[in-house]
Amino acid sequence: MEYFAVCPEQEIPEGQGTLRQVAGERLAFFRINGELFCIDDTCTHALASLSAGQVGGRTVTCPLHGGQFDIPTGKPVRLPVTAPVATHPVEIRGGQLFVGLEEEAEDDY
Repeated sequence: MEYFAVCPEQEIPEGQGTLRQVAGERLAFFRINGELFCIDDTCTHALASLSAGQVGGRTVTCPLHGGQFDIPTGKPVRLPVTAPVATHPVEIRGGQLFVGLEEEAEDDY
């Protein structure tokens, strides 16, 4: 796993999503009760941006069809969503937010 700098951690507001492009990936960052989380930004149902969704408690509602995901786990909690979104670990280092992304496996030929 490789960690990438995202932004100063205070740029992630409480109770709403923030979109950041990191290492070519669209990621949604959330602060819930002061704790930071990161999930893939793209809804697994219809490709909408989850960072634009409404946050309620620990869930985000997809702005396109109303499906919901649990932000800390990425698991679907309301239809039409049935597949989870990937979650990514976050760290704060010297006031800077970092996100961990899995390195892509190279095919052995």
